[in-house]
Amino acid sequence: MTLARRGRGSGWSGARPLLAALAIAVGLVVAPPTVRPALAAEPLRIEVEATYTVDPEAGRIHVELDVAATNLKPNDGTTAYYYEEIFFGVQLEATRLRASDSAGSLEAAIRRRDDYTAITVGLRAPLFYRDAGRFTIRFDLPGGVPRSTTPIRVGAAFATFGVWAWGDPGLGSVEVRLPAGFEGQVTGDEMIVAEVDGAEVLRAAPAEPYRFFAIVDAENAAAYARTRISLAGGVELVILAWPEDDAWHRTVTSTLESGMPVLRELIGLDWPVRHDLEVRERYTPALEGYAGVFYRDESIDVSEDLDPLVIVHEASHAWFNDDLFSGRWIAEGLAQEYAWRVMAEVGDPGEGPSRPSPDDPAAVALTVWSHPGVIRDQETDDAERYGYAASWWVVHLAVEVAGEERMRWVFDSVVGNTTAYLGAGPAEEHLGVDGFARFYDLVEDVAGPPAPELDEAFRQFVMAPGQVALLDARRNARAAYRDLLAIGDGWLPGWYVRRPLDAWQFPLAEDRIGEATAVLALRDDVTTVAETLELAPDDALRLAYESARADFTAASALGRQQLEALGAIDGARLRLDAEPDLLTAVGLLDADPEVPYEAARNAFEAGELGQAIGLAATSVAIIAGAAAVGQGRVLMAVAIALAILLVAALLLFRRRRRRRAATVATVATMATGAGPTEPYATLAPDRDGRPEPPAEASLEGGAADGGSPVER
Repeated sequence: MTLARRGRGSGWSGARPLLAALAIAVGLVVAPPTVRPALAAEPLRIEVEATYTVDPEAGRIHVELDVAATNLKPNDGTTAYYYEEIFFGVQLEATRLRASDSAGSLEAAIRRRDDYTAITVGLRAPLFYRDAGRFTIRFDLPGGVPRSTTPIRVGAAFATFGVWAWGDPGLGSVEVRLPAGFEGQVTGDEMIVAEVDGAEVLRAAPAEPYRFFAIVDAENAAAYARTRISLAGGVELVILAWPEDDAWHRTVTSTLESGMPVLRELIGLDWPVRHDLEVRERYTPALEGYAGVFYRDESIDVSEDLDPLVIVHEASHAWFNDDLFSGRWIAEGLAQEYAWRVMAEVGDPGEGPSRPSPDDPAAVALTVWSHPGVIRDQETDDAERYGYAASWWVVHLAVEVAGEERMRWVFDSVVGNTTAYLGAGPAEEHLGVDGFARFYDLVEDVAGPPAPELDEAFRQFVMAPGQVALLDARRNARAAYRDLLAIGDGWLPGWYVRRPLDAWQFPLAEDRIGEATAVLALRDDVTTVAETLELAPDDALRLAYESARADFTAASALGRQQLEALGAIDGARLRLDAEPDLLTAVGLLDADPEVPYEAARNAFEAGELGQAIGLAATSVAIIAGAAAVGQGRVLMAVAIALAILLVAALLLFRRRRRRRAATVATVATMATGAGPTEPYATLAPDRDGRPEPPAEASLEGGAADGGSPVER
């Protein structure tokens, strides 16, 4: 919706129907000598049946007032009271005023006032007490040409005019007769719609006719000049212009043809309307004081004023409405800002936004700025103008801060219902409403520096006094979050941290930022120790940190386990680097503690922390047990050596015993003369190759049968 730039609607609400029943004595009447004629004062009962007939061919409204007047002022003993003129106030635009009764025309004096036309009807005969007279006042309300100053339009497709009623309380009625094919809508006081002979009739019988006021808008849909515009992206627009207004038709058509492609590109969203969108020509008073109105997914009404900015503004409401952001000020500010940007590319954008004064008497916090329904007084008009100006100013700053590319992301995020606080994975779902908080979070990137001009604008124009404290809490929490991102060095907090920011639960967000900081401190400890050991941790801790949704229990436990594993590996390295003593060296002769140590390192880098701890413990255990193994080995070696020595000694002892026994035997033999049982001999050389046959008897003698020789 666009606020009208020209205040031409004031003609509707300036003058109310005026009725004065004044009797003016212009001469004496025939009366008894004792009775003196006099001007009659109230009461004079006035009953009026008003009929409005819309005549599109003539371009005017014909009005008839059937008046019945009765003198209720009784005579007294000396004076007879009478009326001979009756005064009425009718619409300022009335022309061809005339009066008549059953006998013919009546005299009528007409005077133009500031906001109404006065007509004084001269009666054919004076009305004395209890006399009744009837007459008719007729006049026309001519329709003005497009963009003229009169508030009346009467054409082949559209008519709008103000309806008054006359008469004493309970004695006035009004009827509006529309031509066949016209359908009427009423704003203001209620009128009942009926059908007579195939045409609509609107009727009212107000309790207080002199207070009655209604605006009738009537249109004949079949009479509009229709033009279809088909644009890229499925944009189907149907231009409905008054047949009498070629200038409006040309302006609207050319503006939409050139502006809509630019608008679609700037916004970056698909065309959201899945049917023909009608753009109708209307007059500002019929738009309740606005220059244009977008009816949700149905049609656009645009004032007859030739204002391309208004045309694009209303077209942009196809996107900028409650389906995108809730909050009237956001939709109106975006519509005006993007219409202005479109016109900067395709035409004359006019003046840009200007900062309104927060001290303006009409100032209202944008979070509570609501649609007034109609604009019928200066106070409402002032409040609306301030609201539109402030909305544009704040949104303009927001778009300047974000930039057009980020704004496309903003709109896409709202359509996709994803959070403004992005993590490492896919964007999470935003669970709240898309109001001012969501708008502010999306346009101001939390990872970048804050925009003080936007903060000031929200404080001055958007937030109600009781809401400003929210901005303080937001500023502090987002500063803490930026610090968290900085120390995270690429590690993005999980939804556990980001969700309260998204929901504007800032104290909770700061608590969770503290928890996240503790996890990052664990990470830093892990990194420091790992670097000293020339190890590289895997991404498990980062994944646990970035995917945390309920708490940081898993991430904290993992960080502590990583430190435990590193401590075990470091302890193993210290044992490996220590100079082993003799027993340990002996114990390690067939064992290599480096093997489980290296396996522990590999397991740590692979994220197998439990295995790494176990393998490091194995390495330490090998070293720790090597001394005992070495001691056992030494003892066994000593035992073996002793056994060998013992066996050697035993063998030596036995050998010595044998030698002593042999010596003793030899000595004994020599002493007894006994000799060996067999002689020691040396084989003679073989002279012939054949041995000599033995002699029959040896010189030394001996038994031939092999018995022992006998020494002789």
